Amino acid sequence: MKFNSKYLPPFLSLSSAIALLSIAYFLEFFLNLIPCDLCLQQRGVHFLIILASIICIVSINFKKINTLLDFLIIILWFTSSVFAFYHFGIEKKFWSGFSSCTSKINFNEDTLNNILSTDTLRCDNPQFEIFNISLAGWNSLVSLILFTIYISLLYLFKKRKQ
Repeated sequence: MKFNSKYLPPFLSLSSAIALLSIAYFLEFFLNLIPCDLCLQQRGVHFLIILASIICIVSINFKKINTLLDFLIIILWFTSSVFAFYHFGIEKKFWSGFSSCTSKINFNEDTLNNILSTDTLRCDNPQFEIFNISLAGWNSLVSLILFTIYISLLYLFKKRKQ
C-alpha cells in the first residue's frame, strides 16, 4: 500500500497537536502543574488544530474544502505560536498581561471581592522551565516550527504536482 503524500501535512499537524496536548495533560495530572488561564486558551487552539486536521484528512479528496482547511490549519498554528509567544512575554516580564493574569490588586472597598473572584494561578509566574525557557516559550517555538513546516510541505507537494 502506497502512502499518498497529500496526507502528510494534516497528519503531521494532527499528531503534533495531540503530542503537545498529551504533554500538557501529563504535566497537569501526573506532575501537578496547574495551567493558568492563558495555558487553557492555548489548549483550545490545539483542540481546534486537531479538529481541522481530522476534517482535512477525511476530506482529502475534496480539493476546495481541503485547500480551505489547509489555510485554516496554517492560521491556527500561527495563532498558537503568537499566543504562546505573548504568554512567554508575560512570564519574562517583557510586557504586562491582562489584569487577571498578573493579579494586580487595587485596594478599595471591593478588595476582598476582587481577590475572591480572581484566579489564584498567575500567568506571569511559570511553574516549570527547561533551559530557562517556560513551557509557553517551548510551545511558541514548536508552533512556529510546525507553522513553517506545514507551509513548506504544502508548497513542496504543490510544486511536485506541476
